Amino acid sequence: MAMQITESIVEYGLNSDWYSSSKRRQAQIDRLPKDPRQWSKDDVVEWLKVVTKQHGLPEIPVARFSMNGKALCLMSPHMFLTRVPLGGKLLYKDFQLRLCAALYSIK
Repeated sequence: MAMQITESIVEYGLNSDWYSSSKRRQAQIDRLPKDPRQWSKDDVVEWLKVVTKQHGLPEIPVARFSMNGKALCLMSPHMFLTRVPLGGKLLYKDFQLRLCAALYSIK
């Protein structure tokens, strides 16, 4: 049985490098405060790196998001698209999902 799983992993290109990078991305996400309103400027930069890598977006100049999490909360979808024409919508949606999860989580 174990041999079949290993063969399937190799067959579908799921190697240990992919698994390691996936675990690293998850570790980076886990380091961020769960509530985006508490993010520092460095947390915003980390979030940008994780989301761009996760979705294969082009690198985003960090200067376009030189702000903390509270400032991100004030941004409209249009403001995200202005800063990042390719991927702004995705960034906005990801941020809003994180914000909603923080706002409506049961404590």
